[in-house]
Amino acid sequence: MAHELKHHLVDRDLGLAFCDVGNQNEEIEIGAEVFAAELIFPEQDIIDALCAMKIEPGQCTPETLVRLKTTTRTTLSYAGLAKSAIRLGFAEAGAFDRVKWKKLEEQLNGEPVYKRIQRYRKRGR
Repeated sequence: MAHELKHHLVDRDLGLAFCDVGNQNEEIEIGAEVFAAELIFPEQDIIDALCAMKIEPGQCTPETLVRLKTTTRTTLSYAGLAKSAIRLGFAEAGAFDRVKWKKLEEQLNGEPVYKRIQRYRKRGR
């Protein structure tokens, strides 16, 4: 929603039809992604949190981002966190390609409660 808010506030007079895969690399779309990320989890907060975790520039791993998301309880997506970490110099471009975020999150944090509830409900039927 934050992405679309940027379009509403800034881009509405440009006559854009919609966001899709074909225009995601265009400046307007990248601007909307950056706006949304900054609104949800400001860059300075990300920098402060990574520094508090003793993460140096270039040292951010997928595991670091899972810990960051878990400890801060941010609603910013893993894709958004990854792009921010790269843009801020905490990770190299490509460092997060092909990461299975939910699988990694479960490996590090254990099975989510919702999965246990689903399993319990299925047994009860």
